[in-house]
Amino acid sequence: MSTPSPSDVGRLIHLGIGNFARAHTLHSTDVAGGWSVVAFTGRSAAMADALNAQGGRYGLIVRGAEGDEVSLVDVIDEVFPASDVDALVRLLADPFTAVVTLTITEKGYAAGSDPATSAPARIALGLKARREAGVTEPIALISCDNLTGNGEMLAEAVLAELDEETRAWFPDHVDVISSMVDRITPAADEKAGDAVLAQTGLADTVPVVTEPFSEWVIEDRFRGRRPEWEKDGVQFTDDIEVHERRKLRLLNGAHTLMAYAGQVAGVERVDEAIAHREVRALVEQLWAEARATLSLPAAELDAYTAALEERFRNPRLADQLVRIAADGSVKLPVRALPVIAELGGPDKAPGEVAAVAAWTAWVTDRVRAGGEVKDPKAEQIAAATALQDDTERVSSLLALLDVPAIDPLVDAVLAEERRLPRP
Repeated sequence: MSTPSPSDVGRLIHLGIGNFARAHTLHSTDVAGGWSVVAFTGRSAAMADALNAQGGRYGLIVRGAEGDEVSLVDVIDEVFPASDVDALVRLLADPFTAVVTLTITEKGYAAGSDPATSAPARIALGLKARREAGVTEPIALISCDNLTGNGEMLAEAVLAELDEETRAWFPDHVDVISSMVDRITPAADEKAGDAVLAQTGLADTVPVVTEPFSEWVIEDRFRGRRPEWEKDGVQFTDDIEVHERRKLRLLNGAHTLMAYAGQVAGVERVDEAIAHREVRALVEQLWAEARATLSLPAAELDAYTAALEERFRNPRLADQLVRIAADGSVKLPVRALPVIAELGGPDKAPGEVAAVAAWTAWVTDRVRAGGEVKDPKAEQIAAATALQDDTERVSSLLALLDVPAIDPLVDAVLAEERRLPRP
């Protein structure tokens, strides 16, 4: 592996370090070579403690249908808890820092103005310090979250937190860049650490398990330095939107549908859900509807959905549906509702309606059975599922997705709830 010249290297800061980021962003940066990485956790400081105890190294297990490939990723210099705002501000003011990547999930872009809880607010403080330090080289902010136009959403969130002087400085010194990342990363099983130890000698408490498929597409409009991600097959493009929509509506849309419909049908893993005849039929219906909104050649979409099915069927990933089911109130408005609207209403998009209905059915079943729903609106979901009248219950749940009570989607979801496969 060649190393970039000193003029091309720098520091990358990653916000929201979890399994997903470590399977793609940090791995690709390691392959690129030469760059320093400092990471910040999401809500919990546990990942910082674990990675720092291992010198920033961790094992990456690529789990194919036939076997595993294990490698060490050794690119992280230090990990800080998200609560260490001073460390982030100091690093953003340092001219050696040239890139910030984010995996803060969909809800992270609407987290308010408190730096203690809001990544955009923390970035705003760091950019103010960078301006005051007189740093002239542009810095790139890159969102890797599952949102169409994620760069625009990030820019809007950060700009809203800036003071007047930094807002005026921003256009000449900050590039906010959209990207699309596609790599399924389930939670590691209990044996993952043993595999890393056996093959690398690292006693790894936070190994990452991922699939062989990997795709990262980034807008090609950097004015400053960046890692040579091309070495890991990263694509740079002038048209990111079509890639974002394809992934969001076909991969993430199907994942969301299976997460809820699969559990309602009595299965626990992605491979079991795609093998379930009735759930599989719902996925195919959703794909047909989503494809109608994508301006890509049919052959390309055929190849992509065929690859998705193969990925979903990989039994060795054992991706748990309950993991994917988190944050439905944030995911459905960007994955299902836009397709329903673009196709002309619920009657034109029964597959997408089924995804919404599977969510309303699943949260109702789970809350009434005493289970936990991981969602930023968990309390409101619990209150809605307590309503005994089904129309009121569904209407209240859809209100959490900003769907009006008089919307025809309410009746459509009620009807689809009754048709969902059950054990």
